[in-house]
Amino acid sequence: MKNIEANHQKMFIKYLEIQKQRGNIIEYFAPVNENTSSFTNRAVALKVEAKAKAMGKKAGASDVVVILKNKVLFIEMKRPAKRLKSGKLSTAGIIVSEYQKQFLESISKSEVCEGIVCYGFDEARKYIEEKIW
Repeated sequence: MKNIEANHQKMFIKYLEIQKQRGNIIEYFAPVNENTSSFTNRAVALKVEAKAKAMGKKAGASDVVVILKNKVLFIEMKRPAKRLKSGKLSTAGIIVSEYQKQFLESISKSEVCEGIVCYGFDEARKYIEEKIW
């Protein structure tokens, strides 16, 4: 996860904790899906990756899971969209991988699960607020 995405996700997690304390959500968590490509020792990276897969690591799994009373939300966090001179938002250069698309498509088959890609903290916050109010 790029640093900008990580910062937005950290802000979102703090926001979710406040919503949990207020009783607006039941629970939340971020599945640990560590990217081993940054490891300098390839042998260690392969061992860590094999162990993670054996323990259920899933390519494309969403960054944050939020549990509401009657819905489970899967949120893929991306960096915020850029505002163009025209005033429109652009997500150009922000890539949602095929694995992420497949994961979100797969969970959409559930009657209780819903998935979305959110571009930054503000979009993720607005999405949650639509669901809890």
